[in-house]
Amino acid sequence: MVSSRFEQDSFQSKTIDSGQLMSPALGTSLDSSDFQSLVERVLAAIQQGHSTQELVDWVPEELVQGFGLQSCQIELYDEHQQTVTLVGGMGERLLGTTGGPRAAKQWEFYEPLVRGRSLQFCSLVVKVKKGKSPPATLAWVGCAMVHHGRLLGCVWLARPSNEIFNDTELKQLQQIVNCVAIAIYQTQLEETLEQQQTEIRQLRKAKDEFLQLISHELFIPLGSIQLSAQTLERIFKDVSWRKVPQRNTVLKVLSLLSQECRRQRQCVDNLVTLMFPEYQKVSEPVLMNLSDWLPSLLRTFEARFEQESLTFNTNIPKEPLTFECDVAQLERVITELVTNAIKYTPAKKTVTLTVNAGKTNVEIAIANTGVHIPTNHQPHIFEKFYRIPELDQRQYGGSGLGLAIVKQLVTNLDGTIALKSTKQKTTFTVKLPV
Repeated sequence: MVSSRFEQDSFQSKTIDSGQLMSPALGTSLDSSDFQSLVERVLAAIQQGHSTQELVDWVPEELVQGFGLQSCQIELYDEHQQTVTLVGGMGERLLGTTGGPRAAKQWEFYEPLVRGRSLQFCSLVVKVKKGKSPPATLAWVGCAMVHHGRLLGCVWLARPSNEIFNDTELKQLQQIVNCVAIAIYQTQLEETLEQQQTEIRQLRKAKDEFLQLISHELFIPLGSIQLSAQTLERIFKDVSWRKVPQRNTVLKVLSLLSQECRRQRQCVDNLVTLMFPEYQKVSEPVLMNLSDWLPSLLRTFEARFEQESLTFNTNIPKEPLTFECDVAQLERVITELVTNAIKYTPAKKTVTLTVNAGKTNVEIAIANTGVHIPTNHQPHIFEKFYRIPELDQRQYGGSGLGLAIVKQLVTNLDGTIALKSTKQKTTFTVKLPV
């Protein structure tokens, strides 16, 4: 067993000048075919996407056999080149065994490597059991692994000093090490990407679990509050409670409370719809007559239009317009778009709903004369939580979920939705297959 300076201070080194390097017993470089074959194997390993550990286990074996080495060990540097870690090797463990990181300044020969420069030197290696054999002198080469200006690590190669590395071998080794640097850089990127993707999946799972818990915890109390408010409202509307002081005020408060509960439940329902599409309430498509169904739905908005002093026009064909559709999801689409139009239409202005039937699809267009959506915001209008900064959020309110919900529901119906907004009119057009 050979000790290292890192463990027992028995590793003595000295640099050698060019005169010492030119000894008569030079190493034998690989012929062109063997060298090309070795490079091709390294490149194949790059293409096969071996892990970093597989590379640092495989490369030293190839180099030891190809160049007749006594030892080949690979060290990797940390991101800031402050520490080095021995990660793999073949032959005598002249730098010690693989393990934890060491300071890069612990050995003077790390200094040029940290600057990305390779070097060659000779050193004395003292056996642990002293006296049995004289110290051996080794020829060392340290080849820095640099890619895109980043120092990844170093490949250490050693053999008896009477077989020092000649210029041809140094060039061949550096070319191979450059290939290894590319492979390690690539595998480190892939491993980092995989780690980040794992973390993203974990974060998404945690987010989904959190939202699922929150939505569940909100639904239950909101439902109870709304039910209690509606019960009290029915009680106070009874004629026997007419003489109760401030009865009208109590009824207004209860009505407001019930209305806010409905709004909050809708917000939570929107969150669940967006974040957990698998929990959406869907029904089997049924054959429906849009010409009959749509007017009855729109009548539920009459009081709201009157309250907001808006004019509501409809252009719906009188002839039957039948097709199969998930009525529950379509109802939610129309309700959301009409509610949105009412919110952004000033008093005394008009909201118009138009239905056009084609051979393969039906178009439902809801237009309002009100707030203009700037061109630079239109591509993002269907994104979750997207709000137009220029609008007064206190005036219009909302969570930025409504149009995202509409987009998803229309997609569920195998349809499309488009937006066109000018200074005079904003129109949302839903196309559904028939």
